[in-house]
Amino acid sequence: MSIIASIPVLKGHGSTVLSAAPEGLLLERPGEELTIPGEAVARVRAEGRSVAVELRAPAGAAPVVQRIEGADETAAAAFADGVNSLLLDPEEEVDGAAMLVLRTLRTRRSRRALRRTKWYALGSLVTVVVLSVIGGVAGGFVYPVAIVPVGAITAVALGAGVYEAGVWKYRRRVRRHGVREFARPSNVPGTYLYVDGSGITRTVSAVGHGPYLEIVYDAQDPAEVFTLKPGLMQRLDIWVGTFLLVCGLCGVASLVLMTIEALAGSGA
Repeated sequence: MSIIASIPVLKGHGSTVLSAAPEGLLLERPGEELTIPGEAVARVRAEGRSVAVELRAPAGAAPVVQRIEGADETAAAAFADGVNSLLLDPEEEVDGAAMLVLRTLRTRRSRRALRRTKWYALGSLVTVVVLSVIGGVAGGFVYPVAIVPVGAITAVALGAGVYEAGVWKYRRRVRRHGVREFARPSNVPGTYLYVDGSGITRTVSAVGHGPYLEIVYDAQDPAEVFTLKPGLMQRLDIWVGTFLLVCGLCGVASLVLMTIEALAGSGA
């Protein structure tokens, strides 16, 4: 399907965006992008402020529909007319749903990690403030001056070290117990495609691999995918993570010693 610049970009509820792209249509939702090849589209319907992309389906099967709500009504009608005018009848029966490609930008694990990071940052800030107050009251202004920078560096190092250790443990579990697949190259260099257990085609990025890529993914979260063998960057991550974890633990010990020293000085 050839794409022309006159087709508008639709913006809907929940930060969803539907636009025309060289390969067909692109439906963007928070945390993911769905590519709909032009050959997979049967028709586009504008229903007021809603636009439905109806996919081609084998004879007797109910067509799958991708929808965006809350778009501008005038833009929705123009979008549907523009796309429908470019659609071609396929020469053979097509299952449009099997042609969709899903790219996940934020997995469930990464969203959980972000929430935990926010709580960790808040807890670290409170801890540093409390230790600074205790040190300042008990031992004088020199202790807050020392505790604040040491506490900030410790929080960053310890958090990064624990995070990398958790990622390494998770990757190791997935590589041992996950679902193995061979990903095929896509039209985009460095991007491969694989089909998860539910039949959804997903993307995975890799550099320096051959025509096929052996991968493993988490059956509970198929977007969490790794190459079967750890690469150099993944090994480097765990080395750096271990170093940061050790630095963080040393920082914790330093904070404890400074606080004890301040309290001991106040009681002398």
